[in-house]
Amino acid sequence: MPTNTLPIETTERDLRRLLEELDLGDTVTLIGAEGVPQALLVSPRPAPREAPAESDWEARWDALAQQVSEAWQSEKGAVELLSEMRR
Repeated sequence: MPTNTLPIETTERDLRRLLEELDLGDTVTLIGAEGVPQALLVSPRPAPREAPAESDWEARWDALAQQVSEAWQSEKGAVELLSEMRR
């Protein structure tokens, strides 16, 4: 919910729903009967993050592996090169 202006009367009836809809940084200006701002609500709660589906991770991993394979400049494989580096 972006920045909004609401009458205090509306907020009194449905404050819980309003607070649940606010994401990080969203603000609501509460105005009185005269149209004068009375309060400002600012949400400190971050939006819930959904974890990507497992298939998304696998697709991203496969794409990254493909990029590395295409950019590989050595005749030696990665495992062989790492083994040499450890010696």
